Amino acid sequence: ANYGWILNMVSKLSDNGVAGFILANGALSGGGEEYKIRRKLIENKLVEAIIILPGSMFYTTDISVSIWIINKNKKAQTKKVGEETRNYRDREREIFFMDLRQVGEPFEKKFIQFSENDIKEIASTYHKWQVEEIENIPEFCYAASLEEVAKKDFSLVPSKYIEFVNRDENID
Repeated sequence: ANYGWILNMVSKLSDNGVAGFILANGALSGGGEEYKIRRKLIENKLVEAIIILPGSMFYTTDISVSIWIINKNKKAQTKKVGEETRNYRDREREIFFMDLRQVGEPFEKKFIQFSENDIKEIASTYHKWQVEEIENIPEFCYAASLEEVAKKDFSLVPSKYIEFVNRDENID
């Protein structure tokens, strides 16, 4: 797949612009042109979050996909969001990873959807990270430094960062 269109879309964002893209998971770690685009987005401090979704969320495909949140201004600032005033911290040197593959409930027998509570928890965790440093939660979320991402060759695969809990290690 050619992901050059992402750079085109990002170039159209205002200085405070935020965009979300749903992409196949291959874009998180592919080589060649994908690698160059991903690395450019990371080095320019544009990637705010990578959120991996469960499979079977869409009618047209059962594959798991990712939401990429691109933010042109991750600096510390105060913003009014609806009725709420948020004091964002500087997140320029961080990328927030969320793995939602274990979240959700069955829908129409063969699909997965997020419940109202799931959506509240996901959104509040993300918004909390934007305003304060939070604890990483195994199998759910992790805040990675740009240095960590560079060391992993600019891979944005959440499982390379989010801790996995091995529940089998105590089984005899």
